[in-house]
Amino acid sequence: MQYTPSPIIATPTTLVIGFLGAGKTTFINQLIAQKNPDDTWALLINEFGKIGIDGSLIDGNNLAIKEVSGGCICCTSQLPLQVALVRLLSDHRPSQLIIEPTGLSHPDELSSQLSQSHWQNSLSINAIICVLNLAQWQQEKYRTHEGYIAHIKHADIIVYHGTTDDTSLLYQWVANINPKAMLFDQKQLSHQDYTKMLSMPRQTHHTVHKVSLAPLNPVSNPIDTADDVTPPYRYHDILGEYQVGGWLLPADWQFISYPLQKWLLNLPDYLRIKAVIHTDDGWVSLNITPESINISDASPQDASKLELILSTHQNDVIWQQWDDELMALCQTKAP
Repeated sequence: MQYTPSPIIATPTTLVIGFLGAGKTTFINQLIAQKNPDDTWALLINEFGKIGIDGSLIDGNNLAIKEVSGGCICCTSQLPLQVALVRLLSDHRPSQLIIEPTGLSHPDELSSQLSQSHWQNSLSINAIICVLNLAQWQQEKYRTHEGYIAHIKHADIIVYHGTTDDTSLLYQWVANINPKAMLFDQKQLSHQDYTKMLSMPRQTHHTVHKVSLAPLNPVSNPIDTADDVTPPYRYHDILGEYQVGGWLLPADWQFISYPLQKWLLNLPDYLRIKAVIHTDDGWVSLNITPESINISDASPQDASKLELILSTHQNDVIWQQWDDELMALCQTKAP
């Protein structure tokens, strides 16, 4: 019998983009909830900091998750992105791949990288979905921010959530930036809508709207968090105009919930605070931006994770002070 090799089928791939605090993780959880339980999906998450947190907030069976942390995969060496993708595709052979870049990413650069010839037999890039938080959009500092606008420019689909007095203003603003983008109200999406989004082809207008953003110069290259970091651990780095820092702490260290939340909210100049942490109220997840505070129960983890992205640079003395203040909120800690 003559052997006939199986045809190479490129994995359907969807980028879910959006600025810090847009709600990408919540949207991805809703996407995953629509999948056939028997299907294997893969999720590649790029986090700006070194401590991957989003992977702990994703739920789903038959879901392979890989995190690339410690910088924007658009701006740093492509090697961490390539290694993570090869591992996901070869080890799990997923029927669907979702990529969530950091909210500070350059979506045009990332889509360009994924469209290169060496990926064409492995990836089939479908419509790029941008998640938009109306609480952010209604503030001029976001509507005029070059990085924020870049996500709108390079999206095929924009899914918005929240409330506004007049959505027609949103539609007009988007039309002025990206007239071919399709807009959807997240609360009105059906199972069929989510399914269609994952199979929609890309538009052809992305190469026209090219933005020029200064690349980030990370202090350290992206790392594979699970392999390279063990608790207790704390770091801080300057990445371009931002500073990022975080803590990875043993799972049996328990923090006092309300004082912890109060301490976090009093930190200066934060753009985003994310955590999955063991407290006296149990395991909780926190997602805090200047516009919103989301706190919910979480399943037990191998370690507590807390990460900050700041709009200003704090010195070593301040970070040591924050270490001391955080440890003062820990009520059960090994000697």
